Amino acid sequence: MEYEKAYVLGTDDDRPAKRRRIEAKGLHTSWPHRRQAYQTAWKQQRDAIETRLADVDAATVEDVSTFLDEAVVNTRSERIPTGIILQGADGGSTALNQIRKHVTSMQRARRRMVVLSANAGSNLKALLKALIIRATLQQSGIDEDEEDDVQSTRSKGPRLLNYDLQILCDHVCDRKLEQIVIAFEDTEAFDLDLLSELIELLGYWKDRIPFVCLFNIATDVDALQRLSRSAMKCLDGKLFDVAPSGEAVEQVLETIITSKSSLWLGAGLISMVLERQSDYIQSIGTLVDSVQYAYMSAYYANALSVFMASPHTRELSTTHFEAARSLPSFRTWVLRILGERGPEDIKDLLHNDKGILDFVVGGIEAGQGVLNKMIVALKVIRKLQEALPNTTKSALSTLYVQAMSGKLLGTPALRSQLLLVKKVPSDIAVALLESALSIEGFESAARASDSVQQELKTLLSKQKDSTQPLRSEDDIKNATLRTTVVAQKVELSKQKSALSEQDKAYTALLGRISNMFQDYFADTLINPKDLLFNEIFIYDHKSPYREVFTPRPRHAIERALASPHDYLDCDCCAPGHDGEEATLASTQPPSAVLYQLYLESGNLINASDLWQAFQAVMGDDKDEAETMALFQRGLAELRSLGMMKPTRKRADHVAKVMWRGL
Repeated sequence: MEYEKAYVLGTDDDRPAKRRRIEAKGLHTSWPHRRQAYQTAWKQQRDAIETRLADVDAATVEDVSTFLDEAVVNTRSERIPTGIILQGADGGSTALNQIRKHVTSMQRARRRMVVLSANAGSNLKALLKALIIRATLQQSGIDEDEEDDVQSTRSKGPRLLNYDLQILCDHVCDRKLEQIVIAFEDTEAFDLDLLSELIELLGYWKDRIPFVCLFNIATDVDALQRLSRSAMKCLDGKLFDVAPSGEAVEQVLETIITSKSSLWLGAGLISMVLERQSDYIQSIGTLVDSVQYAYMSAYYANALSVFMASPHTRELSTTHFEAARSLPSFRTWVLRILGERGPEDIKDLLHNDKGILDFVVGGIEAGQGVLNKMIVALKVIRKLQEALPNTTKSALSTLYVQAMSGKLLGTPALRSQLLLVKKVPSDIAVALLESALSIEGFESAARASDSVQQELKTLLSKQKDSTQPLRSEDDIKNATLRTTVVAQKVELSKQKSALSEQDKAYTALLGRISNMFQDYFADTLINPKDLLFNEIFIYDHKSPYREVFTPRPRHAIERALASPHDYLDCDCCAPGHDGEEATLASTQPPSAVLYQLYLESGNLINASDLWQAFQAVMGDDKDEAETMALFQRGLAELRSLGMMKPTRKRADHVAKVMWRGL
C-alpha cells in the first residue's frame, strides 16, 4: 500500500463514439431564456445588497479612513499607528473589504494596502516575503503568482534577499509613498509568537517605512494582550466598532424582501437561512451565496420560471403551457370557477395556448402586486410598534416569515397591538397616524386615514385644556380601584372615571382607527399559497438547498458503501424479498465488500486475514492476480477516504480510523 500501485486495464480498444449534438425538447427549450432571466434578476439583487452593505459599514469605513489620513500627517510618533476593527465572530471580512475598496478608490496614490492572512506564511521569512511582494507589485504589470521570480531591483549595491525589508524601503523611496497599510485579516489565526516577531521588526523600520497596522478582531480585544511586551510597545492602537452582524443580516434580508424582484423566497427557505446563520459562525458573504443559490435553483430547476422572463415576446413549446395547466393553484382556481360561473370562462384557457400565456403572465403580475402590498403592511406594523408605548419592534425578517406562512394575521402580537391602539392618548395617536401615512404604498387606506386624521385634528382644536391629551375610556388611567368590605373580606373592583364629551368622541374615534387597521391587515395579510400561480414566482423548496448548505458527505459515503444497490440500482446486490439487507457478494464493488469486512474488524486489521476474507467473497475461481489488484485498489480507496492508515505497531496490520455513524 505504501510503495506500489495497481492498475486494472480493460481489453476494449474501441474508440468512444463521437458526441452528437442533441437538440433541446420539451421544457428544456426554455433554458436559454431562463438563464438570461436569472442573470438579470440576480444582478439587480446583488447590486442592491452591495449598496446596502456599503451603507451599513459606511461609518466605520469613514472613521478608519480619517484615522489613516491622520497617521500620514502625524509622523513623529515612534510607535506604529494601529487600528483594531472589532466586528464579531460572524462578521467575516466585510468591513475590511469595504475599507480596502475605499482606500484603493481614493485619489491618494501614495498609499498601499496589503492584506495578510494566517496562511500567508508559517515563519517570519515567508510573512516578510509575502508583505514585500504584495506591497511592491500593486499597480504594476507583474502577477502575484510570480512571487518566486521577484527580486530586488536596486541597480547599485549587493543583491538583497526577497525577505529583506530594505527592498520595501527602496520601493517607498522610489515611488515616494506616504503610507504602507498592513491589514491582518484573521488576527486570531496567527501564531502569536510569529506575529510578535513581525511587529517588532516593523517597529525597527518605522523611521524609514511609514507602516500602519489594521487588526481584524473577531472575538475580543484581549486576544492582542497575549502579544509580547516588546511588540505591544511598538503599537499605538485605536478601537473601531463595526455594526453588529445581526444588523447586517437584517439589512441584507430587508433588501431581498423589499426589492422589486420578480422572485419571492418562501417562509420555509428564509427561516432555514436565518436558523443556519444563527447556529453557525458564518460571514455575510455566505448569506449572500445562500440567496444566490436559491435564485439559481428557482430559475434553473423550474422550467415555468420562464414566464417571469417576458415570455409573451418569445415562442415557447406546448409543454410549458401543459405544465402551467397542471399546477395545483390553477386546478384549484378552475374548480372554483366551474362552481361559480360554469365552463364557458375556462374553455379558452384549456385549449388555446395564447390565451393561457396571457393569463399566466397576468396572474404572476397580480400575485406579485399582492405580495408587494403585503410588504407595505409589514412596514405599517413596524411603524405602529415604534409609535405604541411599551412595544418591541419586530424584525422585518420575522414578520416576513410569519406573513409568507399565512400565520401573521391571527398572531396574539398583532391582536394585542390593535388593542393598544384603542388605549393610546391623543398625542400618540397623532404620531401613529403620521408615521403610517409616511409609508410609500399605503394608498389603499390613505383616504380613511386622512378623514380620521382630519377629524382628530378638529377634535384637538376644540379641546379646552391643551396641556393634557385626550384619553380613551379603555385607558387604565381612566379607571379607579374601589375597595369595599363585605363580610369582613376586602374586595377590589374597577370603576371607570367620568368622561367628558371630548373623551367619549375620542374613544369612538380610536375604535374607528383600530377597525381601519384591522380591515387593512385582513385585506393585505393573505396566505401566499392561495395565490394563483404561486408555484412560479414563490420559491420555497428546501430539499436541494439543505443538501448544498448543510451537506452530510460522510453519511452519503457510508450509505453508498454499505448499500451499493441504493445507488447502482442493480439486481445483483439488491436486498431480498423479505426486506433483509443483501449479504456480501462478488458482484458488489470491491470497495463496498472491503468496507463491510472493515466494519466487522477491530481497531487493528490483519491485512492477510482481510485478503483471505476478500478472496473468499470474490470466489476462488477468479484469477488471483486480478483479485489482488481489486483488493489493493479497494484498500487504496478506503485509505483515501480516511477510514484506515498504516500502523507502526505491526507491519502487517492497518489501523481503523473511523467508525460507522460517528
